[in-house]
Amino acid sequence: MKVPEFIKKSSLHQFKIDKNTVDHIIEGSIAINSIELMLEILDKFPDNPELVRIYADLLLKNKMHDAAAKTYNRAAILFLNNGKMLPAIVAKISQWHIEMPSDQNVKTFLTELDSSQNKKLPIGHFFSKLTIHELKALCSLFENVRLPANQVVKEIGDPEDHLFFIVSGRLKDSIYLTLQNQRKVFRKPTLELAENDFFGDIYPFNKEQRSQSYIETIEPSELVRVPKEKLMRICRKYPNIELGIIDLLSIRSMSDQEESPETTRKETRHKFSLMLELEIYPEHSPDEAIYLEGASEDISIGGMSIIVDSAKISEPWNIASLHESATNARLYVSVVTHTLLLKISGKIAWRREIVHSGAKALAIGMQFDEMSPKIRGLMFALFNNLD
Repeated sequence: MKVPEFIKKSSLHQFKIDKNTVDHIIEGSIAINSIELMLEILDKFPDNPELVRIYADLLLKNKMHDAAAKTYNRAAILFLNNGKMLPAIVAKISQWHIEMPSDQNVKTFLTELDSSQNKKLPIGHFFSKLTIHELKALCSLFENVRLPANQVVKEIGDPEDHLFFIVSGRLKDSIYLTLQNQRKVFRKPTLELAENDFFGDIYPFNKEQRSQSYIETIEPSELVRVPKEKLMRICRKYPNIELGIIDLLSIRSMSDQEESPETTRKETRHKFSLMLELEIYPEHSPDEAIYLEGASEDISIGGMSIIVDSAKISEPWNIASLHESATNARLYVSVVTHTLLLKISGKIAWRREIVHSGAKALAIGMQFDEMSPKIRGLMFALFNNLD
């Protein structure tokens, strides 16, 4: 890591204040330890949210707490005006660490988040759905991390014990998947992660996960991490946070699972919502069926997506145990009408916990066994007529 060059007021005559200099200050290669100099820089770039936040950090370092709190608040406003939700949240948390916010303060900030342009992003949707107390509880767990370029964040096999949000910078994520029943390792194309992205395979909470990714920074980056153990505790108190986490992580999980060479469906998908009867035969007990009900989400000639009806899951099963037992399981799906029963066989290619109709649910991806053109035609005709 390049050691920051510290600039004092006395060296101002050697110091040209321009955009290039500002970029170096923001990335951390130039550090300012003079309040007077920082004010001169802000005089030229008054509406740069990153500079305003750096100034707030400097004020806090000099124990000017009231001024720091006001400056963090200004930084948060500027970040939101620039469509930068996570940096705004981080600046606001810094303010709240100095002065405890009232519920009205938090409510006002939530309203601002809700009206920001980032609401359409997955992370924006997640934060905008939190209540005052949920946001305060979650933000109390945030750990701020600043990293230089080419810094490894996570290696393959590391425990998945943190959820990460990217505040600024860029990272690359190389994902490695072991194909079922094979020793061959499949390397997906490297993903580039940036501001407002997130990573960390921490759900289900009761399952110990190991990283399948190698993640490192491309440039100086700032992250917020949330410890899994602490997150589990607040989710017990605030179940809505857990539902939001499931919804958030299912987006990344869907991408990871569907891009695997074994689960990718290249065929056209057709939207059908039909009630189904399910028989699942787990790999560890292939002679003992689990009987469930569910509804189709979409179907192609190669398979279908199904949402399991949570209300029809009976003891000793629950969503978490079904999620575990569905790994590599055989699956039989029955479509029942007054005059016909069509039974389709296959295997579970992927499964994930999701939020459906405001509650936790299990989604599964079925890969059909080989079927004759006649049966396939009958299946699509039946789905068309019943939908």
